[in-house]
Amino acid sequence: MSSPVPSVRSSWDRIDAWLRVYAPDSYEILAPPADPDRIEAAQAQMGLRFPADLVDSLLCHDGLLEWGTVLPGEPPQPVELIVDHWRTCEEIAGDDEDLRGSSGPSDEPWWHVRWIPWAHGDGDAQVIDMREGPEQGRLGTAWHDRSGAFEDGWPSLAAYLAEVADVLDNGGTVDGCAPYLTRDGELWWTVEGDTDLDGAPLTPAPAPGRAQALAAQTGWSLAELLGPPVGPPGDGAAAIEVVARDWGVVLPADYVAAAAAYGDVVISDYVYFCGARKLRSYGEEWSRLLADSRSVPCPVLPEPGGALLWGHTVEGDRLFLVPRADGTWTVSAFRRGWGDWHETGLGFGEWFRGALAGALATDWLPEWEPGPHPLERAES
Repeated sequence: MSSPVPSVRSSWDRIDAWLRVYAPDSYEILAPPADPDRIEAAQAQMGLRFPADLVDSLLCHDGLLEWGTVLPGEPPQPVELIVDHWRTCEEIAGDDEDLRGSSGPSDEPWWHVRWIPWAHGDGDAQVIDMREGPEQGRLGTAWHDRSGAFEDGWPSLAAYLAEVADVLDNGGTVDGCAPYLTRDGELWWTVEGDTDLDGAPLTPAPAPGRAQALAAQTGWSLAELLGPPVGPPGDGAAAIEVVARDWGVVLPADYVAAAAAYGDVVISDYVYFCGARKLRSYGEEWSRLLADSRSVPCPVLPEPGGALLWGHTVEGDRLFLVPRADGTWTVSAFRRGWGDWHETGLGFGEWFRGALAGALATDWLPEWEPGPHPLERAES
């Protein structure tokens, strides 16, 4: 039995709470609740009854005070602009059978009188379909230059807002878009891995519930994921820390412990994980090779301030730990097949365990089951 969809108000409460903490400037552009009398007047003007989901949403926020990417789709609109856009589309469609009739691959019209454009921008609208039938209330898109479409939409506005709230809390994507923060700390939704906005960097948005979610799936046990430690005789952690000290850095404790126990191996015939034995020579070699790289936007240790190259995949992806201004290190990768620089926003332990457990939504790593993964000692 599927779980019930959370209420619109509970989803907005979660979105609001996340914005207040992580993107307060974006929270400030959310409008106050709509006047219930204005909602009633809008329904009379359009000759439509709004679904309860839309009424509840408007009673949380009457759209936005200014343009912004608070949601991954089109910006939600105040009641007045919902009516204005609906009326404009009605006037354009008029008696034109080509615009009113079903057409195109979706077999939908360009416009239907019973579509409510609750969110819109640049001519396109996210609409709520109020035609009679079992799919009444679903979300789709009324495009400005082609027929409407519902195949990639949501069954309801409540389902859409619940998915947005889940992704903000736990990570992931909505309709292929992931949440990021701009340099000014505003929420920005874009294609996952697209970390540049008009020449300024985007950083992955915090997902406060993701660590707990991954912990529940992985058990946070490397022994369960990789079997017993296979580290070299002696104190591998001490050897790694000597290299780090020579390079003038303090590496994350979870990385040091994992590299000492499981380093210098190939995991599942796919990922090479550099350990104590090869860390110095591996870093020095690749620091030289990547010194003038346009694909890796930072120096590589032992260069001062550099990222730690800690492994690679058989596909040629390079795995890094990048130092951040707050003293943390997060996993990033040069993805060779994509030709891009991918920032995960995750610390080493969270990313490493989540990846090995198959708990991370990713399209550039194998869809692994949760171990134990076979290990092969890397001799060269």
